[in-house]
Amino acid sequence: MYLPYSLLLIIWGLALLPFFLYKALRRGKRLPGMRQRFGRLPEHLRTDNHIECADKNDRAVIWFHSCSVGETLSLEPLTRALRRRLPNARFLFSTVTQTGHEVAVRSFGAENVFYFPIDFAFVVKRALEWIRPSMIVIIDTEIWPNLLRHARRRGIPVALANGRISPASFRYYRLARPALRRVFQNYTALMMQSEEDARRIAAIGAPPEIISTPGNMKFDCGFLQKDSRAELRRSLAENFLGNAGGGGAKSAPLIVAGSTHPGEESILFEVLRELRQTPGLEKTRMLVAPRHPERFDEAAGIAENIGFAARRRSRQGEENAPALLLDTLGELAEVYAFADIVFIGGTLIRHGGHSIVEPAAFCKAIVVGPSMENFTAIRDEFIARGALRQITASEDDSASQKKQLLEVFRELLQNAEEREALGLAARSVMEKNCGAAERIADRLMKIYES
Repeated sequence: MYLPYSLLLIIWGLALLPFFLYKALRRGKRLPGMRQRFGRLPEHLRTDNHIECADKNDRAVIWFHSCSVGETLSLEPLTRALRRRLPNARFLFSTVTQTGHEVAVRSFGAENVFYFPIDFAFVVKRALEWIRPSMIVIIDTEIWPNLLRHARRRGIPVALANGRISPASFRYYRLARPALRRVFQNYTALMMQSEEDARRIAAIGAPPEIISTPGNMKFDCGFLQKDSRAELRRSLAENFLGNAGGGGAKSAPLIVAGSTHPGEESILFEVLRELRQTPGLEKTRMLVAPRHPERFDEAAGIAENIGFAARRRSRQGEENAPALLLDTLGELAEVYAFADIVFIGGTLIRHGGHSIVEPAAFCKAIVVGPSMENFTAIRDEFIARGALRQITASEDDSASQKKQLLEVFRELLQNAEEREALGLAARSVMEKNCGAAERIADRLMKIYES
């Protein structure tokens, strides 16, 4: 099965090459990390570590892989927990996307970060020989057959942490169950976020004996973000947000819309325009953080077309502009601290949504659209505990979406007690579910020591 897989990977890469070249030329930049993606890693990543060495606790190399920004940020509590157990080990981090790479560099240091090698056999063999990891930890659910096969041949344990199988992915994975059954044999452990995720991964061929459910370490990540980077929050307050949010007597109400996608900003800014016509809410402001950096200019243009001159985080602008644009990476979690209401993007369209645990750490009132398929279990628990408001109008009925959002935003901004109740309930859900990072770290140590 590995030869057909490699051939399909080549065909897929050739088909997408014109698209990537177009994006690179459009941005005036070269494709980032191409040498690294083909296994040509920097000299400073080379190690003479070997898993059989006598002093392996002092020379261990743990390779963490996370695809993009969200997965990379979720690594922080796990690496802290493992660092206490392996204080002398070296941690290396790979990502797929450029944005994930930038966040990893900021969080873990440029000397420890590289782009994930393309999953061709000769490429991953070169990378494994260069790094010689003692263990590989993959975040979320990324299945790279050649990497898994060659890691197992070298006796390198591979663990999946914070694993998740969305309903959409499950439908496709089931079609490849015979092949996936062989691939899953190369994992040492599959640590899933929930019982439903565990059931799904078993149904597509994973061995039940290596599946466990330590929980979702993004709950722990929320607490870390709440208690860290106070200097960054001070900078945001003084240099960007002005009088937005914070709950003070002179502060303007602030709605933060995080990780938005095409089609959502226009609805949100139109709702803001209507909201500012409500007596008492004339100074309401909205901060939008597009999910993908290449859309920063587009989002600013949408705001201007609706009548708002958006103030961008990366530039000077009108101090108390109604529309704010977060056009930086790795700062969204801190911005949530200033929100009166948080709206989660990717939910007005058929995308499946994004994580709601970061704003929950700050006790914020959270609003989502109808599409939360990527986080069904978390959404259901939040709703059951009275910790979330969800509108029901579908993507096909944008007028109803605007009406429902306007109603829920207006109600919450005019009712501080309701906002507080939602926020406290959200925080209680987090407290109930925290601790996954420690449990995952314990399991990884057992794998490492064995």
